[in-house]
Formats: sequence, C-alpha cells, structure tokens
Amino acid sequence: MLEAITHAPDALGLIEALKQIPNEIEAEIAGLSEETLRHRPSDGEWSIKEVVGHLRDNAEMWEKRLFMVYSQADPVLPALDQDEAVRKANYQEADLQAVFAGLREQSLKIVALLNRAPDWSRVGQHPVLGRRSLRQFAERVLAHGRAHLEQIRALRQAQDGR
Repeated sequence: MLEAITHAPDALGLIEALKQIPNEIEAEIAGLSEETLRHRPSDGEWSIKEVVGHLRDNAEMWEKRLFMVYSQADPVLPALDQDEAVRKANYQEADLQAVFAGLREQSLKIVALLNRAPDWSRVGQHPVLGRRSLRQFAERVLAHGRAHLEQIRALRQAQDGR
C-alpha cells in the first residue's frame, strides 16, 4: 500500500518558491538583445548568458546531489568547479533558449524529487558546506537561484542605464 507524502507548510512554500525561479529568470531575460545578454561588466565576471548557463549547470549538479541525499545514507557529494564548467560550456556562444530549457528541466527535476522526499532530515556531506540536511540543501538551492536572479537584474539594469 502506498502512503501519501505530506510536507510541512514551510516545505511546500520552499518547493513552490523553487518552482518560480525559472519563471522569474525567463521574465528577466525576455526580449533582451544579444549585446545585453553577452555583456560582461569586467574581466572575469559573467554575462547574463553565462549566469543562466551557470544556473543550468548548478541545477543539474544539485539534482544529482539531492538524489544522493534522498537515496543514500550520508553520501559525500561531488564538487563543481563553476568557473571551469561555464568556460568549458562556452555559454557566450550557446543558444540561450536551449540553455534556459535545460535550466527549467533540471529545476523541475529538483522540485519533483523534493515533492516525493518523505524525510527532509536526511543528510549528505557537501565538499564546502559540510554535512547538511536535505532541507538545508533545498534552502541553499533556493538562495543560490535568488542571488543569481538579482545578479541578472543588476546586469540588465546596468545595460539599460548606459
């Protein structure tokens, strides 16, 4: 017999907020010129295209990590060299719609996994953050998405104001 999974209201709010991040990013990048999307504010800083690419890479990695925490006992989670991943993927030259579609797909996988996770207290060991619970990792994913959403807004505003 299958048992229904019920989440505390704060967990449902977290899941709903995670669902909204791709929609908010899509609204921010809609209609932007290629010049605006590719603009790097300075050497070593990412363009909007690269930020979206990073979010896609990050969502893919977090989906894998969260699945490990969901399915294994206290796993050691893999690291991600974010700068190397963005450089290797060459997001400046990539089709933004395809990159964004990948971000949305990975984000929906995270949401689906969290929706079916009965125990948010399960733990895993992040290479930088240390041992954290599934809930703490989900909160981290949301905070990371929101931080980069603000970065996209700032990059957009800087380009609008020039």
